[in-house]
Amino acid sequence: MKKYLWIVSILLCLFPEPTVSECSKTYFKNESTDSGNFECVNGGCWIQIDPSPTKGIYLNLQGKGNKLFMYMTTSGKQKQEFLQKESERTDERYYLADVGQGFLIKWNKSCYSNTDAPHYIFNREILDPYYCGPHLRYIGNEVVTVQKENRAKSQFSCRYHMVPFDSNRSSETIYVISGTSNTFDVFDGNNERYKITGQIVSRDYWKYVDFEKQYSGTRWQGADLEYIYAITTKRSCVCQDEPVEVSNGQVIHIQSPGFPDFMCPSSKCEKRVTFSKYNGSDEYIQRALVTLEARAKTGTNFSLVSTIFDVRFDNDIYSTVFTNFLLEPVDMKVEHSTQLNLYHGPEGHFNMTIRSIQIRKDCACSLFKQKKYDKQEHKIKIKIPAHCELIFCDWTIASGGKKEMTVKIDNGKENDEVHIWNQNSMEKYNSTQLKQPRKLYLTTSSDTHVSFRRNTSGVLQQNFPSLVTVSWITASDTMCYKQSNVSLTTTPQAFISSNYPLPYNFFGTCQTLLVAPDNHYIKLNVSDIDVENIHDHVSFYDGNNTSSEFLLEQLTGTHQALTLSSNDNMMTINFYSDSSHGRRGYHFVAFAVAKPTPKSTEVAMPTMEETSSDKLGKPTQIIDHLQSNDSFVDPFWLIESKNATTSGTDNLQSSGSKHGFFFYLFYTFCVVFITIGTLFGGFALYKNLYPKKPETSFANEMVRFRNDDTGSVVTIENRC
Repeated sequence: MKKYLWIVSILLCLFPEPTVSECSKTYFKNESTDSGNFECVNGGCWIQIDPSPTKGIYLNLQGKGNKLFMYMTTSGKQKQEFLQKESERTDERYYLADVGQGFLIKWNKSCYSNTDAPHYIFNREILDPYYCGPHLRYIGNEVVTVQKENRAKSQFSCRYHMVPFDSNRSSETIYVISGTSNTFDVFDGNNERYKITGQIVSRDYWKYVDFEKQYSGTRWQGADLEYIYAITTKRSCVCQDEPVEVSNGQVIHIQSPGFPDFMCPSSKCEKRVTFSKYNGSDEYIQRALVTLEARAKTGTNFSLVSTIFDVRFDNDIYSTVFTNFLLEPVDMKVEHSTQLNLYHGPEGHFNMTIRSIQIRKDCACSLFKQKKYDKQEHKIKIKIPAHCELIFCDWTIASGGKKEMTVKIDNGKENDEVHIWNQNSMEKYNSTQLKQPRKLYLTTSSDTHVSFRRNTSGVLQQNFPSLVTVSWITASDTMCYKQSNVSLTTTPQAFISSNYPLPYNFFGTCQTLLVAPDNHYIKLNVSDIDVENIHDHVSFYDGNNTSSEFLLEQLTGTHQALTLSSNDNMMTINFYSDSSHGRRGYHFVAFAVAKPTPKSTEVAMPTMEETSSDKLGKPTQIIDHLQSNDSFVDPFWLIESKNATTSGTDNLQSSGSKHGFFFYLFYTFCVVFITIGTLFGGFALYKNLYPKKPETSFANEMVRFRNDDTGSVVTIENRC
């Protein structure tokens, strides 16, 4: 045993156990504070302060003329180089790490005494909002508040180091906005360093940006911190300002700088557009067709300006718009401007096309913002000739008060559309939707723009004119009443929720009882239901009873194109809302349909033509009961609905007819059975009373044959 102890002792002397330097140390997240000096050791000395999930880190370094390599450690991320340039300074330095951020400091330089070694002090604390924020800022495609605008307590320095959130984004452009006197140190991908002073700093292919500023204030007054915001993006803020000439049929595209999701700060763009001289026939005229898709944002606007029109778009006249309109084809300017701020999102952007087109003179309609109505109640009726394949009409309804608008198209063509937009909403309806009336509320302080659009070039259409009707009346109230009764006729009538198509602001239950004339039932076509799923709902009951056994349908969430029918002349609609998360609400059309007359007892066999018409679904009985001015009701939709749901009277008549048929069948069967039984019984009785004589054979019988041609008779006797 002693022999082995001697061997171990010799080995320990030859190969002593390695020792770890006291300065190479890690402070874990539960260690709140410490201080010390770096030591001179071969291979360098490092201090690591791990991130905390709840607190930031205040770090003080006294370099004492030595260079330190600084790194930032983050929770869930790899270590990243941080402030190496700043660490070369020899005076006292202060740094802040945010929640989830830590430090790694390394000293490699040799030294000759402990007095020259760098010194460190750190504390974990909740960051004081009256001082600058954390030094390391990761900049991505969302706006980052690098420094809040605030009043600090005393004199101090703010330093920030901004790096890409994703290393792949170093090829993008960084935008930093701040006060006019701030200077930023930008390092780009070409290892070039730039000092830029001003409110807007931008640099392509950036790697990092440093900012440092000394703030000084008194004990009583404090110091004012300026705001600093930053974002990185791949969008371009270059204006499309080259002038362009548009020839007949040509299309040009103009977009806002930074389209579609980056708002360029303090952008001012201007593009001149001219049109080639029109050389067409006298039958046509030239127009500038503008197609616009835009979303408004405060402080952002664009306009089309010429010597004869000034069309401006800002958040005072629209929120979202997607439409077409016509202007005079004269020289114009497209102008765009934004405010000094950074924003990421689609708001404030526009996408526009301008095309030079030819329109028939007799198909020319009012140009955009050319015709304005300031009446509180009015009706516009415009006849669209069948030969007009290309036509655009625009009307403006002046603001002021609440209005209830109704829109309808008779004999519309396939691609006909009506666009309605103002400061709050944007609605677009096609010709199919407008076969029946569409209703909406206008509750805005801005003008409302209504446009009719047709573009059916090359499409085979019917050869009769269309009629566009736009009407509005003063709406004293847009709320949903607790209880109301509405009388229906065979003319379709539209019903909408409070504030439709804007979100309803109703709480509780409101009820509407629809009443049709006697001997009628109710057809209801749901065109739009958009209520809060599960919590809000619209219920339809057969009759004036709201018991569950009479429930036809209960709808929640989003629904379209649904048809319901009552059995009699009443239907009840209940709308319930819990007052939160209001959505568009509901829109449906209801009208009365006459019940079929009782069938005659004499049944005539249908002809082949009538049978073919029935197979094609010709609704002759229903159409006979509609008024002549109800031609906009789709007869095929009516027959489908009738087949889907049969009225109560129809059921009773059908049931009565079936019962009568079985009764007469049973009666006839009984009479036949008794008759046959009587005949058989009489025959049996006759056989018993008069028994049959014995049958003789053919022998000794006489057979006579008559010749019809000569009238002679031959008799043959067989005697055996």
